[in-house]
Amino acid sequence: MKKCQETLQPGDMAVTASRVGSGAAWHPACFTCRVCKEILVDLIYFYKDDHVYCGRHHAETLKPRCSACDEIILADECTEAEGRAWHMKHFACLECDKQLGGQRYIMRDGRPYCLQCFDGLFAEYCDSCGDPISVDHGLIRTYYIG
Repeated sequence: MKKCQETLQPGDMAVTASRVGSGAAWHPACFTCRVCKEILVDLIYFYKDDHVYCGRHHAETLKPRCSACDEIILADECTEAEGRAWHMKHFACLECDKQLGGQRYIMRDGRPYCLQCFDGLFAEYCDSCGDPISVDHGLIRTYYIG
């Protein structure tokens, strides 16, 4: 009823959900999580803002999920970077594990690096002197007056 908008007929098998209220009923195949569409007939369901959710996606309506470990961030403190949330300990350099909250960092392929590791792994080299061009060099402008 709620998903397919078809009327339940007498004799049709139906799912009722006490948390939703009396009179709410679904075809078994229509009683699904709003996000992942998993059928919830034999599972615990959650109801919020006129929608039914599986446990995983209901939790995401309350707290963010860590981009590194994919677990719900239950702590009051987390890091938000690149439009994603991270446990404080998981927002760390992929190479050396240094925590990067409040620090300068570089993202590459969706993963954070501290400046030192990024330079060590991915630095370009100067054609004139052969020295590595660090991330900080990219922020310095050199003007030649002729």
